[in-house]
Amino acid sequence: MKYARLLVLGVALGAGLLAARMVMTSGSEEVVADAPTAVSTTLPVLVASRDIKLGDQIGQGDFSWVDWPIQVVPQGAITREGQPDAEQTLVGQIAKAPIYVGEPISEQRLIKTDRGFMAAILPKGMRAIAVSIESETAAGGFILPGDKVDVILTKAGQTQGRGTSETIMENVRVLAIDTTTAGEQSEKTLEPDRTATLEMTPQQAETVSLAQQLGKISLALRSAQDSADGAPQEERTRGGVSFVKYGVSSQVGGQ
Repeated sequence: MKYARLLVLGVALGAGLLAARMVMTSGSEEVVADAPTAVSTTLPVLVASRDIKLGDQIGQGDFSWVDWPIQVVPQGAITREGQPDAEQTLVGQIAKAPIYVGEPISEQRLIKTDRGFMAAILPKGMRAIAVSIESETAAGGFILPGDKVDVILTKAGQTQGRGTSETIMENVRVLAIDTTTAGEQSEKTLEPDRTATLEMTPQQAETVSLAQQLGKISLALRSAQDSADGAPQEERTRGGVSFVKYGVSSQVGGQ
């Protein structure tokens, strides 16, 4: 009788241990199942691996993929998720604006065209016009492609030694000096032989074309702070010719 009781107790104890083990295993599986899946907080973004100048043609090795925090990826930036073959497809395109090393790349900054370089970098609605200049009328050769300048017209008077000079345009972008563009210059200064190519609206181009027939054109180099976008501009009155500022043309009388 005593052995029978011990047998029953042993069976009950074994069943209890087995049940406890099954409960523990089941709970462990539930914890593993409910564990959150790791979420990536970065995104591979295509950035410039060198400074790319206005008019530069994109080559192999100019870009690289860099992990950026998802929250700060700029709108329009090229990501590996969206364009995994961008390093190859962008080769041969032309930069419409400077792109600095480490800066994310967007397709809006590049253009693919079979036309000439100058036509490729001109913004829509703008024109490129060449003006005759000499070293002494171009800040001694320190004006470079990409700089902003004021255009000054000097007219000789009927009496010897007398004449007038006036600024007819402000904050005009220089596209090229002779045949050298911003993407091609290799020197700090360029001595102009004949021409500077300026970016203008159609109305500005007409005014400059007329001004070249009336007198001598000079270019005055603007400081980087004065030529920055949004920089305040001093309002001044000019006389004698059409004055065009930022694409707005107005005719003022002589003083």
